[in-house]
Amino acid sequence: MKLFKYLSLFIFFIMSLNLLANVDIYSRLKSEQEWHIRPAVISPSGSVVELKVDVAQGEQVRWYQIIPDTSQYYKNANHPWEKNPYQWAGFGKVQYQKKHLKQFDNSLHITVDSAWLKYNNVFNSNYYHADVGSFWFEVEVIGVEGRKRVSTGLRDNDHRGLSKQVLRVSFTNGDGYLGTLSSFFNVPAIFGSVPYQSQHYLGVDCADVLMAANAIRNHGKVYDRNVAWLVTNLKHKAKLSDFNGVGSTIKWGTDISPGDFIAVRYRRNGQFAHIGALYKDSNNNGLLDGEDLVMHAGPNALSYSTVSDAGFLGEIVILDNQS
Repeated sequence: MKLFKYLSLFIFFIMSLNLLANVDIYSRLKSEQEWHIRPAVISPSGSVVELKVDVAQGEQVRWYQIIPDTSQYYKNANHPWEKNPYQWAGFGKVQYQKKHLKQFDNSLHITVDSAWLKYNNVFNSNYYHADVGSFWFEVEVIGVEGRKRVSTGLRDNDHRGLSKQVLRVSFTNGDGYLGTLSSFFNVPAIFGSVPYQSQHYLGVDCADVLMAANAIRNHGKVYDRNVAWLVTNLKHKAKLSDFNGVGSTIKWGTDISPGDFIAVRYRRNGQFAHIGALYKDSNNNGLLDGEDLVMHAGPNALSYSTVSDAGFLGEIVILDNQS
């Protein structure tokens, strides 16, 4: 019996080695001649990003997209409306699905394209974008004798989320700060996210996504800053005590600019509770109003919303994010 037990364990160990053998995914931008092994690629929306895997003759190739469920939101800390608000609750477990990209079976290289990404909203999320934001990929190579080699993928995750080594392709919409911020579309919303999660596109809340975009754009470190800290420490460009979406005298271009932050306090004498980034003067009237667009996360994943729909009504403050 002992011999059978040890033999079974040995066979399981050998099979595990076969399944865990690694393979690298190479990536290349249109502007590059050489292929690169790297954990992430960032490129403007609509540009060409190619992926490639090296295989021996007779080996089979399977490509997969790893998709986080952004139809729901997660938390590391209790939401403001819950008992013991803001109290640490433990790392929230993000749900993922690995979709087999059957159209690329046995293809040695593929082009990441919104033309097929748009069909992969497996969770029917209103926050899934096909042409902008981040996308994760895994490849599996099956040898002629059935031995598998797998890139870093869905199995490689811990309490914080996916491994930062899972290949991520991020597309940006526009230049500057707002362009970098747009690379966070498709990233799960995690209330009370930690800098490691926002730095590596694993999960963000309203303040962390803004800070992460700034840090990544400037090749810096992501610091743990909440809404109250930002309101206290950033320069105030404008403030309204009872904003209802109309009648503002705050002028685009003179008083405020795209990329500045907008924060709101919902309860008198409470703390500022939500923050986003001003996106554009949607109706071109030159004044801040409820129809203008912001980019914000929390409690849902990053999205474009009107100022009114995003809840920036009541006491608001515009914070300088231009310096």
